[in-house]
Amino acid sequence: MNSIYKYPLLYLNARFEENGIITLEKEQVHYLKNVLRKGAGDHLRLFNGVDGEWIARLGELGKKNGEAHLEERIKEQPTGGRRVHLFFSPIKKQRMDFLIEKAVELGVTDLHPVIMNRTENRKINDSRVSAQVIEAAEQCERLDIPVIHDLVKLPQALMDNKELSLYVAMERENGASSISNHSYAGDYGFIIGPEGGFDDNERTLLLSVEKIKPIDLGERILRVETAVVACLSYAQLSIT
Repeated sequence: MNSIYKYPLLYLNARFEENGIITLEKEQVHYLKNVLRKGAGDHLRLFNGVDGEWIARLGELGKKNGEAHLEERIKEQPTGGRRVHLFFSPIKKQRMDFLIEKAVELGVTDLHPVIMNRTENRKINDSRVSAQVIEAAEQCERLDIPVIHDLVKLPQALMDNKELSLYVAMERENGASSISNHSYAGDYGFIIGPEGGFDDNERTLLLSVEKIKPIDLGERILRVETAVVACLSYAQLSIT
């Protein structure tokens, strides 16, 4: 059984059923042929975020198209897990890549890019972020794909999620308690501010919301992507 985990794991946006034939997209054919050096008869593992994990056998791979033949399901789709939300201010390209990758690896189910008053990067390349999320999910072998929410301003993000328990990284706030003082169970989310932190109006807004708790991440001021890793790592370890 363990030998099957040597097969590469790929996400395909298609419905799966026993003996089904899945059409591969051009980019996937290129990756399988030219990067992984796979061909007809080779096996791989597939998931679609709905139907669990499957073993499939490759058919002939052309220049622009190919097929994968589903053989058997080896894992059921996980159900009933908690939702972990991340609200973050978009940052520059390479650092943003790191943030997305690590957030997916650390179990985030919902990514919320949020425009704040000091946000420098006010545009999101949706297709790029989607590709990064899928690649990170494949790499860490999770069987679901996190939801990427629309880019909105902070007041709108709070209004849309007013029933969610939220923890905001606000280390210079007098009322902030250590991240270790909270239990992270059920559905919850973290809010990470932009470079330079929240401005006074945002701090007032955040502290006025009943379900938001300010947390302290320690004595050092962390960069956005570092704060994301710190929050998600602690929360994940605290419930294992």
